[in-house]
Amino acid sequence: MTDSKFEQGWRRRFVERGENKNDDAGIAGWTTTGLKSRIRQFRHIWQNISRPRGIWLDIGCGAGSYTRILQSEGHQAIGLDYSSPSVKKARDRSPEGIFWLAANIYQLPFSPGNANGVLCFGVMQALAHPDTALKEMSRVLKPGGEIWLDALNAGCLPTRLKESIRRLSGRPPHLRYDVRSDLVAKAEAAELEMVTWHWMPLTPGRLSWLQPLVESAPMRLLFRKLPWIGSAFSHSFVLQLRRQKID
Repeated sequence: MTDSKFEQGWRRRFVERGENKNDDAGIAGWTTTGLKSRIRQFRHIWQNISRPRGIWLDIGCGAGSYTRILQSEGHQAIGLDYSSPSVKKARDRSPEGIFWLAANIYQLPFSPGNANGVLCFGVMQALAHPDTALKEMSRVLKPGGEIWLDALNAGCLPTRLKESIRRLSGRPPHLRYDVRSDLVAKAEAAELEMVTWHWMPLTPGRLSWLQPLVESAPMRLLFRKLPWIGSAFSHSFVLQLRRQKID
């Protein structure tokens, strides 16, 4: 996907959400239950893996939901978003000590090797050039620093059905979806190595009563052992990437 109108449309939507919405989920473009599930799953993954401490950038911070998590764990958190209204609301509802910037992922206002880590959730699906974004995030990382990012899963069965209907009706894609192996290849081209990955299942709103089941330990194990099942039923996936160290 290379159409700049696609990115411009999403930028306009996120600015409007920042202006008109007041809840974290609305500003981020999720339902309340959807955002809660995503944060719950993120915390489960995050708390079981060691991470470099120090300066962490939350790119596409929205209302600051994840930025506040970073700060609460002792990191120097910096929230960035290209929606200035969202950044302002994030600052207003957050404790002191977090830095906030209006910035574009393609032109991060940091010197090379400045950050220990980058968190980038809910962003890749609205980008036409994920390879450029990965190179820019890699640029600002210290050697050995990490990027945690999520992407919408192109293999998810409900997604495939929905997108097929859009194509048959002559409508352009609403969002950009990724194949995990393809995104990993783009990351490797940006001098990033994959540490691990995780499926992020998210049930449709009318089936939200099934969400505790798909987040359960047995289902996580099943999705991990049989990736084709995980891909079929996971709305998105998370990559943990590491900036290659200089020999």
